[in-house]
Amino acid sequence: MDLLANLNNNQKEGVLHTEGPLLILAGAGSGKTRVITNRISYLINHKGVKPYQIFAVTFTNKAAEEMKNRVIDIAGPGGNSVFVKTFHAASVYILRRFGEAIRIPSNFTIYDGSDQENIIKRILAEMKLDPKKVKPSMICSKISEVKDKEGYLEGVDVEKLIPDYFSFNFSEIFNRYHEKLAENNALDFNDLLLKTVELFRKSPESLAQLQSMWRYFMIDEYQDTNYCQYLIAKYLAAETKNICVVGDDDQSIYSWRGADIRNILNFEKDYDNARVITLEENYRSTEKILAAAYGVIRNNSNRKDKNITAFRGDGEPVVWCRVNNEYGEGEFVINTIQSLKSGENFTNSDFAIFYRTNAQSRVFEDLLRREGIPYRLIGGLKFYDRKEIKDILAYIKFLVNPADSVALFRIINTPARGIGNTSQDKISETASELGISEWKVIDDELLTGRVPKNLAEFKNIINRLMKDMSRVPGSMALSEFVKHLTEISGYRQSLLEDNSLESSMRIDNIDELINGIYDYEQHNPEATPEQYIQDISLLTSAENPEADPEDKNNSVTLMTVHNAKGLEFPAVFLTGLEENTFPHKFSIDTEAGIEEERRLCYVGITRAMDRIYLLSADVRRSFAGVDYKIPSRFIDEIPAEYLQIHNLDSVNSHRRGAGVERSQVKTYQGESLWSEKSSRIPVPAAKSISDGEIERIPVQEDSGGSGSNFMVQERVMHPRFGPGRIVKIEGAGDNIKLTISFGLTRKVFMEKYTPLEKLN
Repeated sequence: MDLLANLNNNQKEGVLHTEGPLLILAGAGSGKTRVITNRISYLINHKGVKPYQIFAVTFTNKAAEEMKNRVIDIAGPGGNSVFVKTFHAASVYILRRFGEAIRIPSNFTIYDGSDQENIIKRILAEMKLDPKKVKPSMICSKISEVKDKEGYLEGVDVEKLIPDYFSFNFSEIFNRYHEKLAENNALDFNDLLLKTVELFRKSPESLAQLQSMWRYFMIDEYQDTNYCQYLIAKYLAAETKNICVVGDDDQSIYSWRGADIRNILNFEKDYDNARVITLEENYRSTEKILAAAYGVIRNNSNRKDKNITAFRGDGEPVVWCRVNNEYGEGEFVINTIQSLKSGENFTNSDFAIFYRTNAQSRVFEDLLRREGIPYRLIGGLKFYDRKEIKDILAYIKFLVNPADSVALFRIINTPARGIGNTSQDKISETASELGISEWKVIDDELLTGRVPKNLAEFKNIINRLMKDMSRVPGSMALSEFVKHLTEISGYRQSLLEDNSLESSMRIDNIDELINGIYDYEQHNPEATPEQYIQDISLLTSAENPEADPEDKNNSVTLMTVHNAKGLEFPAVFLTGLEENTFPHKFSIDTEAGIEEERRLCYVGITRAMDRIYLLSADVRRSFAGVDYKIPSRFIDEIPAEYLQIHNLDSVNSHRRGAGVERSQVKTYQGESLWSEKSSRIPVPAAKSISDGEIERIPVQEDSGGSGSNFMVQERVMHPRFGPGRIVKIEGAGDNIKLTISFGLTRKVFMEKYTPLEKLN
């Protein structure tokens, strides 16, 4: 087999350069896997390297298996002896054979997340800490965060690495946890890497044996390595320096789990005489898609520049669509899918919908269900299958039907109230003996013997919620009641106290559920909890074959942008491109955070093969009300000549700095999920204010504003705050600020981003 056939010049160079340190910068869609596997085969078949002398690692079991199979296909049976594993599997292999040198018995157990939580539960019990306030999952997450820090491996005092906001003794839990691991002869996943580095440092003999066995090293996805993985590769390759790392700094998007972009950026500093080869020909996307992606990523300062070109030619323009709200966004996506399927022979599996956070999936899922379009969710549960959503819906179901024992036993100890399985079994037995419902047993206090002390608290919560529910839809809206439920039940507070990334995502999902209920009640003003539960149950019914398709080849794919890395689709919808959504609000305070968000946007765009649609909404509902949105800065970074702008039912049609002619598209009026009415989010109208009230506030003179479309004293209508009068104009160009008086209050707006209507 000719290993160089069908390779471009840079790919060939990557295969043929076998001695010394080599960095292969593999741009998106540039065929890096082919280079890796062909290089391994070239070492075996043309350089006389023994297969067992080659050490290759990547990040997932799936990627390792695929790499191993491709090596065998190309190199023949000898390829089976090539060491191809994940970093963690490689560490297990090393520690099983050499761990005794640092007193790790070869039969050590590997603890997964569930095992870790069980240990933490025992420690909390010993320390008499309330599991409602100190969640084992949160403790495990924080322990992992500490052990991921570079300082932990370098012997920095653990006290300095531990968060200082805990009201309990985290250090004691941390130390007891590791004592119990040692007692049980167990290692967690962090330890597999940490102990391997410790072995290399403390046992030169063990390291020398491994270095004599492995002579050539290949590290895939090098931009995703953390400090431990970086050191493992460096120690192993220190003898021969025959290390080849492959990756793309522009696709480093996992800093939150320890990935350090410095590893790939500093490769040439770490290894003298390192060769750098850049794979710049993209075989996935068209030129316009790549130009848009490059327009975004070139704004990062911490990167190595690449001149990525498209093998497939020019292609269709990148489409940016501004819509009124998230429902307009969802309906544009659905309509585009239907149009491309009917007009251009696309199939469901050709489409992917990307979003920044999982909570954004709800609207797309609801609309796909409504249209009978099968879909699959990658990297997470479907919205209504998520634990927190099922929990809140179970509360509503039980309040509507107190005879529902399934709902009762889902919520009775959620959040944790110390009402465990034994107590729940006792409630069931008593109900069966007396021939009444489980709730009747609780409400009438019919349990005998020892009664859980918090059962009375649960009873009071439910009775209060039942009383409050009787006000719906009279003096309390359904969405307001569900918001109230999440607070009175203690559910929201328990997640806030957890203070973890996972709990934050769960809160976002609950807020999105409330958003959906708000939309539901706009088209069903007299909606009751009973009606909502009935309708949502029909919408998500497992009897609907389209709601949970088995055939992934006929399904639209939904996922976060993080989960999209390494995948490709003919048509991609990159949604939620607004400031504080994407880039995310937690990432905009630092340059490093913005640069990673920009890399994430680059990854999202470069997943598209033929079509890419960028979506921004002008308003989104949040837990607090209506949020007015500004388009993401990443939109502005795309060169205007590659961007086709559709402005569909947008509140504000101004494109920041684009200088392009806007497509003339008919205003989009989509249907709601729940009725035939428009999907536009109703914006609460401000109280009507008379001219006399406005004029009680002194009017200031124009401060020299240049280029404004308005004048001081001019009356305007704001979509949220209602009628007002401009009392001050300042700034110039894109920075014009308008001070508007609304009766007894005044607010300042950036003119460029504020949709105002002039009043006569």
